[in-house]
Amino acid sequence: MQEIDARYARLLSQLKDIARINAARNALEWDMETKMPAGAGEARGEIIGSLAGLAHAKLTSPSFEEAIVPLRELREQGRLDRDDPCHAIIGLAWKEFDRARRLPSAFVEELEGLCAASHHVWAEARKASDWNAFLPNLSRIIAMKRDEARLVGYSGSPYDALIDRFEPGMTSAMLGKVLGDLAAFLAPFVRRIGEAGPVDPSVIRKPLPARAQEALCLRVAKAIGFDMAGGRLDEAAHPFMTRLHPGDVRLVTRYDEANLLDGLYSVIHEAGHGMYEQGLPAGLYGTPAGEAPSYGLHESQSRLWENMVGRSLQFCEWLLGECALQGAAFGTGHVPFWRAINAVAPSLVRVDADEVTYNLHVCLRYGIERDLIERKLDPADVPEAWNAGMRELLGVTVPDDARGCLQDVHWSGGLFGYFPSYAVGNLYAAQLYAAAAEELPGMEEGFAEGEFAPLLDWLRQNVHERGSLASADAIVREATGSGLDAGPFARYLEDKYAGVYGI
Repeated sequence: MQEIDARYARLLSQLKDIARINAARNALEWDMETKMPAGAGEARGEIIGSLAGLAHAKLTSPSFEEAIVPLRELREQGRLDRDDPCHAIIGLAWKEFDRARRLPSAFVEELEGLCAASHHVWAEARKASDWNAFLPNLSRIIAMKRDEARLVGYSGSPYDALIDRFEPGMTSAMLGKVLGDLAAFLAPFVRRIGEAGPVDPSVIRKPLPARAQEALCLRVAKAIGFDMAGGRLDEAAHPFMTRLHPGDVRLVTRYDEANLLDGLYSVIHEAGHGMYEQGLPAGLYGTPAGEAPSYGLHESQSRLWENMVGRSLQFCEWLLGECALQGAAFGTGHVPFWRAINAVAPSLVRVDADEVTYNLHVCLRYGIERDLIERKLDPADVPEAWNAGMRELLGVTVPDDARGCLQDVHWSGGLFGYFPSYAVGNLYAAQLYAAAAEELPGMEEGFAEGEFAPLLDWLRQNVHERGSLASADAIVREATGSGLDAGPFARYLEDKYAGVYGI
């Protein structure tokens, strides 16, 4: 037993060393997005690539293997208590080790460095709306992601090997069915809304200087439960959240001085991510059990707070008062404001999309990146495929690459397989919100008074504090009574938009 304990202690020590390296890398990536001089991209890419290579080398080292292999054998033999966190930690660590050892350290370092250096190439190409300026970097990234899938191994599509990083156990076949079910509901639903007549969203376009917007965003983030003692808010071209530690969680947004709600709702979204990170079990930090079990479950938290809370009738009533305190009085009652903030209209940009049409953007990206990895689409032909898909799915004409295939940062970072998690997150969010509302009578009425703690506490207990001690599917099943299901999301949309559009 002492030998087992010693091996487990060595495993934990090595996992925490890797976590610290990754935290340093996250800090450099945050700086790259927010503060770094534009000309430093290549050098920063080399540094980030070196850190990624170091973390990979530690994960695949002989000493890590010596610690994990005997522990994994004990786990497979059923000799470890399934209720002990070590059971989950060893299983998750083994999966990370097994995947990592299939990827040479030189390959990992090259890919990470390429992706880091490609960020500013993408940013400049987006400014110039020039797909060809980004194409050489993207082509190299895609080739390396195909190699990654081959090295890791897969039984169906090579895209499955990439999906598994974000949604463990999910396959392109499963995603095809889920997204197909979503589309089958959304297509006629969007038509019904269109036939009901428009809701004018212009009544909520309110100008406000950036610094006043920042003050409002901080106030709202704190009110819903984001702990600023362990967090901060900054600006960048693309909103995001990153965590260095549960006590150091960073939100990033962008401000449009002509429309304060753009930055505000980005902050609510990222604060949803941030509150999840702040609520993960601190005692498991540095181990894979101290992380979220899937990106879809993580996304469920941001979408739940942004849309199901932040665009609810009761929240809008409270928010109007908060805006007025910052000098942004909308001059409308909360019901017209609520209808306007939930207006449905096809859009060019995913991050600006309403919650009804949002998943159609995800469907487009999923199909394109799957076809890129499966060699069914050449990178040079992405703009044509993108523009055709936007016409077919959303009925809009793309005027330029900046508002088309260059709008998202994900491909420059090599995040192939990530986009489906956005749709999975919407479904999980609806399931969790419905379960919380059933268990917490008066929850929504409390939003009108700025009372959000009951919902956050429920999420802490049922989702955040679980970490990855169970799978995302198991966590959602235990909290809601069922696994991934499009039904609650469809009912949520039908109920809300019956009031917004009278359908």
